[in-house]
Amino acid sequence: MKSRVILGLVLVLSLLLGGTAMAASVNPTTYNNWKSGNAEFECRQVGCSSEFHYKFDNWSTAYNGSYTVEGGNVITIQNNTGETFDWESAWPVACVIVKGGPSANVYCYGSGSRADTGMYAPNNKEISHVTFCYNRPSMCYKQETAWARGERYVKRGNWAMYVQYVGEEKTVDLIAGQHYTVGTVTFSAPDDDDKVTITVSLTGGAIFYDDPSDPGDNNLKVQDYAEAPTGNPAPGQFAWKTWIDPSSTTGSIVVPHNKYYGVHVDVALPVPCQ
Repeated sequence: MKSRVILGLVLVLSLLLGGTAMAASVNPTTYNNWKSGNAEFECRQVGCSSEFHYKFDNWSTAYNGSYTVEGGNVITIQNNTGETFDWESAWPVACVIVKGGPSANVYCYGSGSRADTGMYAPNNKEISHVTFCYNRPSMCYKQETAWARGERYVKRGNWAMYVQYVGEEKTVDLIAGQHYTVGTVTFSAPDDDDKVTITVSLTGGAIFYDDPSDPGDNNLKVQDYAEAPTGNPAPGQFAWKTWIDPSSTTGSIVVPHNKYYGVHVDVALPVPCQ
């Protein structure tokens, strides 16, 4: 008899612990007579403070795996049975809305969560759609030197590059820290005044660097050459300079038409804050 009681307690504890492991980390708020709309509408409907929104419509068990969503976030759906699922997110999620039938369960995470388990709709209904409300993570920045991709000024040591130009529109990659592509540099065709517009476009979260010790310092510098340059360049002495606001992802400068250009950009790359 004693062994049967112990065995019964073990089974009960196993069931309880198993249920706890699969339960959501927060209790959902149930909204009856839910008003469906696009992702942004639904996030605002529950008062969720989020910059980005994404709706997995026509929910089915086919949703399993990783999905790149609005803003570049990656959301991973796991263990999806059609009535419950787990999720992970590269960015912090403020709310998850799980609709089934006429109602929806809303899971809110305060300052944000990157994962949870055991999501379900009210009354364990089959899920019809799921909406994520999320924000870009806080990022810090690391300064890097960037050059328009071309030929190296010198074969060893300094990796600075210059671009050959033949009088027609041309686009090359912008390289930072010698190894990272952080955007493009476009050289326009010469205009009626024989001037060339050079436009730098940043991608991947890179920004134009603004030295805090010298705000407004020139962060885009260009030197033109009639012949292929040799020797290490000195960007601080380049003839054409301008400042691009770090809040912008593009910046331009107008320079004389010539055969070669060195284009130097001070950029900052996003890195996780320590």
